[in-house]
Amino acid sequence: MEKTNRYNRRIRRTKVDWFGIIMMFVLLVCSLAIFARLMGTQMLTTTNLVLVMVALLVINGLHIFVQLPLRRNKVGKLICGVLAVVLSGVMIYGTVAAGAVQDALSKISGIMIEKQVTAVIVMKEDDAAELGDTKGYRFGVLSNRDQANTQQILSAMKEGMGEIKTAEYETPAAMADALYDDEVQAIILNEGYIPLLTEQENYKDFSDRTRILYEYVTEHEITPVKPSGTITKNPFMVYCSGSDERDSDINAKSRSDVNILAVVNPKTRQILLINTPRDYYLPLAFNGELDKLTHAGMYGVQESMAVLDNLYGTKTSYYGRINFWGLIDIVDALGGIDVYSDYAFDAAAGDVEGYGYRSFSFSEGWNHLEGQEALAFSRERYAFSDGDNQRGRNQMKVIQAIIEKATSPSVLANYQDLLKALSDNFITNISYDQISDLVKMMQKDGFSWNIQSVSAREGYGDNMQPCYSSYGQMLYVMPPDYDYINTIRGVITQVMNGEEIVLPAE
Repeated sequence: MEKTNRYNRRIRRTKVDWFGIIMMFVLLVCSLAIFARLMGTQMLTTTNLVLVMVALLVINGLHIFVQLPLRRNKVGKLICGVLAVVLSGVMIYGTVAAGAVQDALSKISGIMIEKQVTAVIVMKEDDAAELGDTKGYRFGVLSNRDQANTQQILSAMKEGMGEIKTAEYETPAAMADALYDDEVQAIILNEGYIPLLTEQENYKDFSDRTRILYEYVTEHEITPVKPSGTITKNPFMVYCSGSDERDSDINAKSRSDVNILAVVNPKTRQILLINTPRDYYLPLAFNGELDKLTHAGMYGVQESMAVLDNLYGTKTSYYGRINFWGLIDIVDALGGIDVYSDYAFDAAAGDVEGYGYRSFSFSEGWNHLEGQEALAFSRERYAFSDGDNQRGRNQMKVIQAIIEKATSPSVLANYQDLLKALSDNFITNISYDQISDLVKMMQKDGFSWNIQSVSAREGYGDNMQPCYSSYGQMLYVMPPDYDYINTIRGVITQVMNGEEIVLPAE
């Protein structure tokens, strides 16, 4: 008995023991935290989630086995304690990282909000500093377009300023003339019409001569047309829209410079990207009037989708929009992308804030592009005899390269920068749950996709035609090649039916 007591007195819990026990509990808490976070993201398959749980149980079980019993040799406890510190740090980082992924995807996915921005515009030298300073002004308004938004802003102004004097004009150009000639002291104009106005020869300097004094924003939700069946089993269509205007609000109704349909078959892992030139001369879906495809975006993303669906005989369910100036951040976050160029050419990315003006040379063949290079590669059209057609092809090459890089394991190295870039420059109405289903599907079946692309061609006809959104003004347009459109329809059918993709000859 005395001998046993002497033994127990010799084996006491030391600082090393208590350090190990404390870190054992810290490790347990961190394990529970990361497992709960991973479950909450809904991004792991049941199999992978079980593997994570088993790994955490084994790790914690070993630490309990080492730390709880009294032992003379403290080296093992010290090593396990230090290891617990390292593992706890990794788990804390993983918990934060998983939360960041969940937050970023929640921000860019789900219910889409589309903005309509109506501006009060005055001459640049006007003394008015705020809307209240325009009391007593006469306001020019359009007599036959955008009536609902115009009346909303007038009603809001009337509440704060009293009676508003207005003068009606048939076109934005007529309103601009009235502002220049002081017939009116301000005009109320949907900002989507400003780029159309500056396309006209006599109004190219409109933005330089005027300034936006006040913006009135209205918002509405875009209701997605959901396909039957699940997104991981049934083919679906995504309309990819984009603007290359630097100051464009990604949620605002505006011209769409990028118009790409993605036909996705998740079972066969096929993606077909279809580029339609921005100047394609097509009937608008809501009134049948002929206009440029890019102008359809002024009436909302669903109008652009409907115009393309009418052209290709498709039913597009989903929508994604990218700010092409945001390509700089996205591509840089990916560590650059590799893109094949059909031609050697020079291009400039423009005067990008924080980067300055830079020009680049691209060689025929493969090019490794950083962010600003990718932007220049995507925007250039004057270097090609095929103009906008080649620009569309190059934009699809960049999008394809981004998809391939973003679905490769290497993306994990810079995932935080990528999430920030995406959350600032990309939105989609594909829900978070659908994205998580696709991620889980790729965990089971692999991350590789067969991505092919095709571009609509220019047909025959007069390239100067009246456009509805420009009030019948004659603008450069591209007549569609409907024979080639029918060929593309056949390729769409191949993808939807899970057949081998056979692209038409260039």
